Amino acid sequence: MSALQPEILERLGTDGLHRVLDDLLDKNRLVRLVTASGLKYDGMRVRSQTRSKLLTDLVARSEKDEATRRTILRTLQKELRPLARQWKAVADEEKARRLSNPTFLGSRGNLGKHLLLVAASEGEGDSASFEMLLARKHLLGLARNGNGAAEPTRPHREEQRLNKRIEQLEKKLKHLEGQLSKSRENERVLKRDLIQRKGELAEARMAGERQRRELERSRAEGQKSRAGRATPPGDGSSQVAKTLRRLSNEQKKLTESIVALPSRRTVSARLDASALGPVHEAIDQLRKELGSIRRDHGKQERAHLAKMENLDTQLVTALESVRKPRASKRSKSRDGTPRVGVFIDVQNVYYGARQLKGKLDFHALLEAATEKRRLIEATAYVVESKEIDQSGFIKLLEQRAIEVRRKTLQVRADGSTKGDWDMELALDILAAAPRLDVVVLVSGDGDFTSLVKRVKGMGPRVEVIGFPRTTAKALLEAADLYRPLDRKFMIYQRKPKVTPKGSKKSSKKDSAGPT
Repeated sequence: MSALQPEILERLGTDGLHRVLDDLLDKNRLVRLVTASGLKYDGMRVRSQTRSKLLTDLVARSEKDEATRRTILRTLQKELRPLARQWKAVADEEKARRLSNPTFLGSRGNLGKHLLLVAASEGEGDSASFEMLLARKHLLGLARNGNGAAEPTRPHREEQRLNKRIEQLEKKLKHLEGQLSKSRENERVLKRDLIQRKGELAEARMAGERQRRELERSRAEGQKSRAGRATPPGDGSSQVAKTLRRLSNEQKKLTESIVALPSRRTVSARLDASALGPVHEAIDQLRKELGSIRRDHGKQERAHLAKMENLDTQLVTALESVRKPRASKRSKSRDGTPRVGVFIDVQNVYYGARQLKGKLDFHALLEAATEKRRLIEATAYVVESKEIDQSGFIKLLEQRAIEVRRKTLQVRADGSTKGDWDMELALDILAAAPRLDVVVLVSGDGDFTSLVKRVKGMGPRVEVIGFPRTTAKALLEAADLYRPLDRKFMIYQRKPKVTPKGSKKSSKKDSAGPT
């Protein structure tokens, strides 16, 4: 096994080589191998392709290109060295047991490693083991065709589909756990509010108790006053004596009514209503306040109980949705056509077009962005300068059914300028994302990388259109699809023809971009 020969690729076959590369190489190393093999994708980065597509294209290219086969052999040689040392230390009985065990070979990575080991050992006395391993491939769901190659069968694709589904469910589980924590926090806030309300009720009860004590104190003071004012009849006139007796009788009756007041709801008809008026008013007011406090507390307590029941229902629903996850599909338009929203950073694409010495054709840009899909909205963000008239350009955009949002360029005292739409553009895209299937961002600004990732997490597909020279690398990698703007999207001004003196010159105002 000192050096791999080209015949190893013929021994492995198409499916064998596919399985070896899939088991031994991770995504980063696979991307480097594809790049070293010269495999390219027009308008797209190699890293943005799926793992299965890279493997399929690389294996297919190796059948036609000798340089690709040599590159693959060098990579497999690096992987074989440590595996060969480990394989050499294994006893023959253990080798036979491993090669004849479908469960062992079915584990992730084992089949590709042993395919490479046994295929590299052919000619060294292990040809029978290689034939045995090929037979094991049938047990693992790999069917051979007439050319000796094999095709990946459904179990392998089903495993990838299930892994992807598991990742989606894990994301949903994290989201539901966040919602659950928020619900628990709301429950704690409601409990604190309920405790506060109970404290207020206790304070109201204490205030009622203070009013009762004050009433008792007033009664005691009335008794003392009656005892201090009682004087025996002397030598005064009879009219004064009668008045004193009348007042004494009324005071006695008032004292008796006050004594009987806590246990009676009505006042005896014998008492003077005008004398007990303030007492009645104070007691009625106290009863009204206590009744109002009780009613408010009852309403608040019922509202808190209803909220807690609602939270319990939400928690049960969240737990059931975690136990029984359901697939969520974004709704499209009635005819099934994806809904597209186009957001144009005019300031960014203007400088990119100026490097090509032309102006952007917005009609061609909209056609490339929609691609026979349903255009829901198209918005252009323009920064205006007081010294430059852009009315013609804005009128052109409005004729293309593009909504124009305008902002005036601000000049600071130190001479610097301020005028960008980054924050407003990001907020508009986040607000429109729930009703769109595809978001098309016409800009190359790398500051929108986080925005693109956030929108993709919400569901819509994100496509970026921009000039290759001015488009950030991070924005390219974050987007689902990148479309470069080239000369076919440009409008170039023609040089004016020289006309004789006295003839009228025709002029056409170019409004394909900011002047």
